This record gives sequence, structure tokens and C-alpha cells, in this order.
Amino acid sequence: MEKVLPNSIKLILASKSRDRKKLFERAQIPIEIIPSDFDEKSIQESDPNDLVKKIAIAKAKRVMEKWNDDKGNRNIPAIIIAADTMVLLDGNLIGKAQTKEQAFKILSQLSGKKHELLTGVAIIHSISKKIRSFIDISIVQFQSLTSSELQSYLDSSDEYIGRAGAYSLYDRASLFIDFVEGSPTNVLGLPMAKLRKELLNFGVDI
Repeated sequence: MEKVLPNSIKLILASKSRDRKKLFERAQIPIEIIPSDFDEKSIQESDPNDLVKKIAIAKAKRVMEKWNDDKGNRNIPAIIIAADTMVLLDGNLIGKAQTKEQAFKILSQLSGKKHELLTGVAIIHSISKKIRSFIDISIVQFQSLTSSELQSYLDSSDEYIGRAGAYSLYDRASLFIDFVEGSPTNVLGLPMAKLRKELLNFGVDI
């Protein structure tokens, strides 16, 4: 049975991420999806932690504007949740792969190494404009993979598309991950335990 949030307040996920959507579905938390369509490259920031946080805040604000610009929604309170996840390897940020060739290059870099998953999260109330943001970091250890193993993975699945690091922890790439330090859901793009605690500041208990 689907859980009903207190005060019937709407939760909005400002993302079209497959993994983030699944996290809410698996936890039986009702969520509405409104992608921000924000140009992440428009944010210039050298510090990776500040970068993911600033992008998350910008996404949340964009979706809040979309929600409030709709006359049917204007007076309906909603909590908008936005996130941005990036891979940090040896001090260098790695983004999402746009092609299979880019995914192969990224995974070749990750092979046999530890890397960090940085997720910036922003939560904003559509009416009060109250906003909170935070960062979560997880460490992932990849097994050493041959070129043929990587190519086989990419040929058998499209899970690399739209995902930081060109893989998904809970899909086929789970075969290549030795361990995760920190929140496993953060590796999927949203640290759910930390999110639950932050939502309490808005009077929402999921």
C-alpha cells in the first residue's frame, strides 16, 4: 500500500534520473517527477563539492519556478528535491557519458581503482522558499576489468546512459564493484537516509 505523506504535501523530484525515481518507488514514497532541464555547464565552480551543491540548488529553484508559474499549482505547497552527482577520480571530475565510446573511456579509468561519488542535494519549499542543501560522499572500489569485459558490458546494457561514471550500482555493473564506503543509495544519485533526516526540517516524515 502506497504511503501517504503528512498534510498531503507533494514531493517533487527535479530529475529524470531512472535510479532516483526507482529509489522512491522501492521505498513506496509518492513522488511527482518534474525535470529541471537546467544547463549544468552554466555553473562555473572549481571546487567539486561546491559545484554539485550549486547545481542542485539551481535545479531545485528552476522546478520551484515551474511549479509556481502553473496557476493550478501556485497555492499548493510542495517540497522540491533536486540532486547532482559526479564522479571524482584522482582529483578530477568525470561526468556522464554521451556515447558508448565515452563510456568505455570512463570505465577504463575507473577499472581497478577507488573513486568518489559526490552528490549535492537541495530541498526547497514552493511557498515559503525555505531551502536546505547538503553534500554526501561515497567511495566505490571497482575491480580491474579487461577491455573485452568492458566492451561486453557496454554491448549488453544501456545502463551507462545518463549515469555518473557510466554505471549503475544495482544493475549489471554490480558484478564489478568490490565494495562501497558510505551510503549505497548515494551511488545511485540520492542518499536516502540523509534525505529523510533533512526532510524533517520541513515537517515531512517519509
